[in-house]
Amino acid sequence: MTKKKIGRREFIKSAGAAGIGLGAAGLIGSTVNVRKATAAQARSVPKTPIRIATISFLTGAAAAPFGIPGDNSYKMCVDEINKTGGILGRKIQMKSYDESGGAGTQVKLARKLILEDKVDVILGYISSGNCKAVLPLSDELGGLIIAYDCGTHVLMEKKRSPYKVPKYGLGFRSSAHLGIDNIGLALYIKKYFPDIKKIAGINPDYAWGRDSWLIFETAIKKLVPGVQVVKKLWPKLFTTDYTAHISALIGSGAEVIHSALWGGDAVTFTKQAIGMGLFKKARMAFSRGEPYPQEVGMDYPEGQIICCAGTHYFLYPPADKWPLNKWFVETYHKRYNKYPTYPCYHAYQAIYVYKAAVEKAASLVGGWPTKEEISKAAAGLSIQTPSGILTIGDDHNGREDVLVGISKKVKGYSFPILDPDRMSVFPALMCNAPPGIRTQDWIESWKEGRWLG
Repeated sequence: MTKKKIGRREFIKSAGAAGIGLGAAGLIGSTVNVRKATAAQARSVPKTPIRIATISFLTGAAAAPFGIPGDNSYKMCVDEINKTGGILGRKIQMKSYDESGGAGTQVKLARKLILEDKVDVILGYISSGNCKAVLPLSDELGGLIIAYDCGTHVLMEKKRSPYKVPKYGLGFRSSAHLGIDNIGLALYIKKYFPDIKKIAGINPDYAWGRDSWLIFETAIKKLVPGVQVVKKLWPKLFTTDYTAHISALIGSGAEVIHSALWGGDAVTFTKQAIGMGLFKKARMAFSRGEPYPQEVGMDYPEGQIICCAGTHYFLYPPADKWPLNKWFVETYHKRYNKYPTYPCYHAYQAIYVYKAAVEKAASLVGGWPTKEEISKAAAGLSIQTPSGILTIGDDHNGREDVLVGISKKVKGYSFPILDPDRMSVFPALMCNAPPGIRTQDWIESWKEGRWLG
């Protein structure tokens, strides 16, 4: 799919007077032309560094595929921003924190970071549970929190917003939620496997897994009328033995098996499923499966449906079409000897959305903006990222396209990649519910044949 760049009119509308230029040779980093303020309006820009706290899983089962890559990306981006002048001339001072320990631990840490350490912004959270516990603190404590990866769609989909100032609060999310993953999978299955009759699901037994299955099941039943759900399995987090689950899936007769298993759980399940022959009987559809071929290596089976949590893929957009992705992939690979995975792209989005929002707000107020002004400036913001265009909606949720593909072993790579001939990109309007409408309600409103013309 060809990415459409923002025109001048749309750019000015979304970014005020801020000029957001991103990328190598004019693409990386951003510049801003601050409008001339009156004497009464003029503000100074502090000479102290910007204090940023980044929070990801640095230990435990989610560290290797998610937390550490995300943290690595933060460090790389901070170095690039500081090298190119910082944000409004202020350099970034970043400190990494571990997300392990549960929601209670993260609430205590966030309180300390905001009230005692006086950080300018927290960029964090992979766990949806941690996100739901911490993000409301943005208003309670007056701290700016940007959720960079957590995917629960219900975070801001209550009938009444849990946040106060502005409408959706200080906190916002710089990536799209799980709606795009599971709607994207359903659209892909409809496109490539329209005659499917039987599906199953194996998802972790907590909100992330159940929410992911709910959205997928709702969407696939709308898109493929008559499809039969033959098995639903709910293993506990950190299960080490999936043999009984795999046997049940093999015996179910399912043609496609949906899964939101993540981190070490997804790797353990995949390795055990390979040994038991599951992939000879059915194909998996992983809602955020993009990191796992690289984690498992050449043993990872071909023909599995993989969603990239957006268009976050080291081979998309193509390097010759999108120089910013070329820079991001090459720089990350040179620095860490791995290809960036979707958490790396999410980390980039969080820190560059913060940068762009600061610069947009500064262009309007004539100096360094308050946290409230930064948060307000984020709504409606669109920026270029290595993955394409990211927009922050009025509901403070990120909105982006989604890439889904199928695994294939290709010469030159030590793990299966997405088959270049069977990758599909579904635009944001097809897989993100509009602001103010719950994702499930939006899917239920689809008419027969929607998005399939």
